[in-house]
Amino acid sequence: MMGAKSDGGLPEVARCIPLLLASRRAPDAPGGLAGYERGLAAEFEKRTGAKPVLCALTGKSATSGTVLLDAMVREPRRIWMRLASRPLFHPLLEFSIRSAYRRAADRLLPRRPRTVHFIGTGWDFIGFALADFAKRNRARFTIWPAVHPGQWGDDRMDLRLYQMADTVFCQSRHEQDHLAALGLDRAKMPVCGLPPMCLPDGDGSRLRGRLGIGTRPAVLFLGLRSSGKGYPELLQAWRRVRAACPEAVLLVAGPDPWGKFPLPEEESIRDLGMPDEATKADVLAGCDVLALPSSHEAFGIVYVEAWSYGKPVLCGSAPASRELVCDGVTGLWVEQTPESIADGIIRLLRDRDLRHTLGEAGRRLQLERFTWDATLATHQMAWKGTGQ
Repeated sequence: MMGAKSDGGLPEVARCIPLLLASRRAPDAPGGLAGYERGLAAEFEKRTGAKPVLCALTGKSATSGTVLLDAMVREPRRIWMRLASRPLFHPLLEFSIRSAYRRAADRLLPRRPRTVHFIGTGWDFIGFALADFAKRNRARFTIWPAVHPGQWGDDRMDLRLYQMADTVFCQSRHEQDHLAALGLDRAKMPVCGLPPMCLPDGDGSRLRGRLGIGTRPAVLFLGLRSSGKGYPELLQAWRRVRAACPEAVLLVAGPDPWGKFPLPEEESIRDLGMPDEATKADVLAGCDVLALPSSHEAFGIVYVEAWSYGKPVLCGSAPASRELVCDGVTGLWVEQTPESIADGIIRLLRDRDLRHTLGEAGRRLQLERFTWDATLATHQMAWKGTGQ
């Protein structure tokens, strides 16, 4: 992928490629968006034989093989943040972003890409430079924003960027409806789900043995430890769950960037921290129930991952989650209150047949609808033959 060195020792890439995948952070970063970018690049190359070029502002190029722009770009980020908060100055901000990035983009990125696909929102700033690069190279410009309606990704700054795109991929009809109500053209917003990003060979017995929980019923929370994910309410609900199901164990996995909700020190809770991919697969294979009672979700990839292991899921009030999870069919809906969460978990723990029925229905749904074949088909329809 990498070519000769340019002035200053910075690498240049091949001049003609079918697909440029770009985001603010390199795809070796943690999190769902980076996982989507890694998976998309690998599956695109597998199916088309064409290797995408990856681009980011910052990251570890030695491990990700990504073209990095930070060596040539020094963002006046504080100034840009101020301008972004004032819509009157958005045209000036766009001009400043284009000017800051244009030299680096022209030196380091491939000329004449067929498609530039950006993973991010307007507030990432780099998206405006990529839109400019795509326009100057007569390439399609598409965006995967992962909007959380009413929370982030739908500010006027974001919408300004989305208007420049040929396609904005939505992860749910709710997201599509929300952006359409804000003025975006529904015709350029296809709904596209995601396949499981987890490893397929998790070993639940291995995890249970390591944690010393044997055959005890296990409930898994896997996600950001935040109010939006229903994490504090789940911790409060756990007292009621333990009273009804004394042998139950709560497995907690995921980032805790703020440390606002420390786990109580009790025998029935296991903190797995930020698990690596192998541990994540093991815990999905080893749990009995996934409980993620979110009030905000763009999609809910963790539900799909749990279904890939035949596990029932418990989702919260997030519209995207309830669009994905069918109550009483592939999982249970709960409100984001300790009482409702506890009732849902207790119902599942007490009814083995219900767990099996919901989990297997979820597995069938995942295999039918949420696969890389389906995801790539939607992308390539928007890209109109890119990579063929």
